[in-house]
Amino acid sequence: ALAQGWKDDPETLPILKTRAQSDDNSGVRYAALQALAQGWKDDPETLPILKTRAQSDDHFFVRSAALQELARGWKDDPETLPILKTRAQSDDHFFVRSAALQELARGWKDLPEMFEFLYDCALHDPFERKQDREENPRQTALQALLRNYPDQPQTLELVNDRANHDPDEQVREFATQKLAKLRQPE
Repeated sequence: ALAQGWKDDPETLPILKTRAQSDDNSGVRYAALQALAQGWKDDPETLPILKTRAQSDDHFFVRSAALQELARGWKDDPETLPILKTRAQSDDHFFVRSAALQELARGWKDLPEMFEFLYDCALHDPFERKQDREENPRQTALQALLRNYPDQPQTLELVNDRANHDPDEQVREFATQKLAKLRQPE
């Protein structure tokens, strides 16, 4: 509300910066980050705040929001791609890894190395399901490969491998369904 109704008030931006970085409530940090990214993209402190929150916020939801804002608003910043790749491979929360993979697949699909990166994540992400509704980053990577590189022979091989060997039953089911669709005559 501050960002929308009082954008020109000189106290609004400092309040948002403080809330984005140090509010005790992750929902407040999340909302403040989004407001900063969307309303103060040109402020010199917005990008560093997003980078820091994407890499070190205590809450996975805030990290994922910061990654999404970075990918959508600062794609050309030389640190955005490395931050996304690092979070996709090594964040301690599956939700953040999946969000980073989705942004990489959306915004950097034309990079020559992206196919191999996604392929590697589809094989090696350490996800272990604890609840049914959790989003497996291996499946996220597999979906991206199917969407962005359906004609690559390695894509079909990987889908077949995941249908038979992925340790997660939901990924096996997903891959099996995709294989059935791929094999149907048009």
